[in-house]
Amino acid sequence: MDRYKFVAVIVLGGSLLRPGVLSAEREPYLAIRTGLKCSACHVNRTGGGMRNDFGAVYAATLPISTEGFQFQNRALNDFIKMGADFRLTGSALVSGPTSRDAAPQTSLNIYRANLYVEAKLISDKLTLYFDETVAPGGATSREFFALVDIPAIGGYAKVGTFFLPSGLRLLDDEEFIRRLTGFTMLAPDQGIEVGIEPGAFQFQASVTNGSRGAAENNSGKQVTGTAAWISRWVRLGASASRNTQNGLHTDILGGFGGVQVGRLSLLGEVDYVQGASVEGQNVDELVAYGEGNLLIRQGVNAKVTFGFHDRNDNRAEDERTRARFGLEVFPFPYFQISGFYLMRKDIPEDRRLALPQRDEVFIELHLMF
Repeated sequence: MDRYKFVAVIVLGGSLLRPGVLSAEREPYLAIRTGLKCSACHVNRTGGGMRNDFGAVYAATLPISTEGFQFQNRALNDFIKMGADFRLTGSALVSGPTSRDAAPQTSLNIYRANLYVEAKLISDKLTLYFDETVAPGGATSREFFALVDIPAIGGYAKVGTFFLPSGLRLLDDEEFIRRLTGFTMLAPDQGIEVGIEPGAFQFQASVTNGSRGAAENNSGKQVTGTAAWISRWVRLGASASRNTQNGLHTDILGGFGGVQVGRLSLLGEVDYVQGASVEGQNVDELVAYGEGNLLIRQGVNAKVTFGFHDRNDNRAEDERTRARFGLEVFPFPYFQISGFYLMRKDIPEDRRLALPQRDEVFIELHLMF
């Protein structure tokens, strides 16, 4: 079975998993439990970044207890609102089957700090949106675009710098489905995107430079699109992208989906990447991701994830895996604490990803507003 057929089987197979729902935002499992589209909670219609008014209220309902909490208005005036995300991580490398050094290594880092600004120049018509990273490494712009609403057809258009509309909008850029496809939170691109959300469907398409935010140096462009069907219980989607640079093509075809069964939320994505190596030879890669979330009680979520990468279909024993498990706790509104154990099985001779070869334990503090 060729890879395109394999991806199609995965996408269609998801229709047998009932019930459930999924949304491509930074933490997709949260949208599984609501059955809502990304645009219901985020200013950016494809998810991630600043929360709109509904999203801010929903975030305040996540914790174990909201007693004594008073909702804070994020509006500076009649047309400007602000938001923020701040993530601090502490981690330690531990001994494992691929360990080269038995001595543990620990670190304390600001994983990411972002400020968001939404300026409604014309109510329900024209919005300017800013997503600025202020740490680590100094201030850099992630997203900056003008958003035009087209309510008559339930659509929109945005022009500027933005993340491309493809697959699950995961926070973890080290996952294979994000790092090896190039659709990470560190690689926005410049161009135009249009979208429409008729009924249970949503469609987005973009044309961008294909340079992942760097200055354009050729006439090639990247065309990316995604389509999804969403019900209260199931979401199924497919994405495709072609990036043309200096006469060479990189094609990505994938499918994603999710289900909700009682307190259990499941989601996943499979992508086939075909491109040209430095030597001009075709390279076929398969990347996959699966995630399960169990709502133990209000404000306490248990998570398990598994990532898979087959570097080359013509080469045996070149697969790698990445798995993690742990807990996410919302003790009070706009604050989350997470603890995970991460296991990696890598290919010693392949250093393209430059990832540590040892298992890792980490804790993260997340403040959101």
